[in-house]
Amino acid sequence: MSNHLTIYRGDSVSFDIKLELEGQSINLNNYLAFFTIKKRKTDPDERAVVRKNSDTAPGLHCGGITVVDPSNGLIRVVLLHDDTKSLLEGSHYYGVNCINRNDEALVYTLLEGSFVVNLDIGTRTIGDPTN
Repeated sequence: MSNHLTIYRGDSVSFDIKLELEGQSINLNNYLAFFTIKKRKTDPDERAVVRKNSDTAPGLHCGGITVVDPSNGLIRVVLLHDDTKSLLEGSHYYGVNCINRNDEALVYTLLEGSFVVNLDIGTRTIGDPTN
């Protein structure tokens, strides 16, 4: 996965991520995975603009993380319109980390990078205004 992601505000996006630690796939039966977007790296997790975890699968209006292949560390992160519609234009930061379910002191940052939000031209989510 790229260390640079770009989306349009209000768009739905999904991407697959293979989680590895020291070159080995993480068995997600033993870990909880998080995907976090923050405006500033120094913001506490409570101020994250998006935070998803692998215990919460995507729903009808809210994205989440689906564990696609737990033994090989493959997850799918889904962000839906409701997740991205209020994001501010500009640069943000994202990170993917895992916490060991048996020992919460074992926390690993597996991936991080920039997350750029572009303003969208149209924000209509239902119907066609030209009809």
